[in-house]
Amino acid sequence: MTQNDSSDASGTLHVLVVDDNHDAADTLAEVLEIMGCRTATAYDGLEGVEKADELRPDAIVLDLGMPRLNGYEACERIRAQPWGRELRLVAVSGWGQQDDRRRSMEAGFDAHLVKPVAPEELLALLQKVRAD
Repeated sequence: MTQNDSSDASGTLHVLVVDDNHDAADTLAEVLEIMGCRTATAYDGLEGVEKADELRPDAIVLDLGMPRLNGYEACERIRAQPWGRELRLVAVSGWGQQDDRRRSMEAGFDAHLVKPVAPEELLALLQKVRAD
C-alpha cells in the first residue's frame, strides 16, 4: 500500500482504511487504489487515530468493532482534533441496526455503510470530500 504523507496537487484522494480484519482492510485498500485512491491501513482503532494524525488523509473508513479503541471512540478522537473536523469519516461495519447507525452519527461519522459494501458506493461517498 502507498502511504499518504501529504495531499498532492493531482487531486488524488488519500484514504485511511481501519479494520481489525487484516484481510478486509488490505482488500478494501487495494480496491480503492485500483479506483484511483492512495491508501494506508491500520488494524485497530488506536493505530487508526495515530496514523490519521501522522498522515492527515482526506477520508477515513473505520470498522466499528475493533480492539484497543472501537470505531465510535476513534471517530470521536479524530473529530476532536483541528485537522479532523473537515475530513470525511465513513463507518463500514457488519453492525447495521438502527441503534448502530444512530451511534455512528452521534460519534461524528458522515455515513454508515453495512458490509459487504459496493466499492462504487463507498468511493462516491469518499469523493464528496473533494466536492464539499
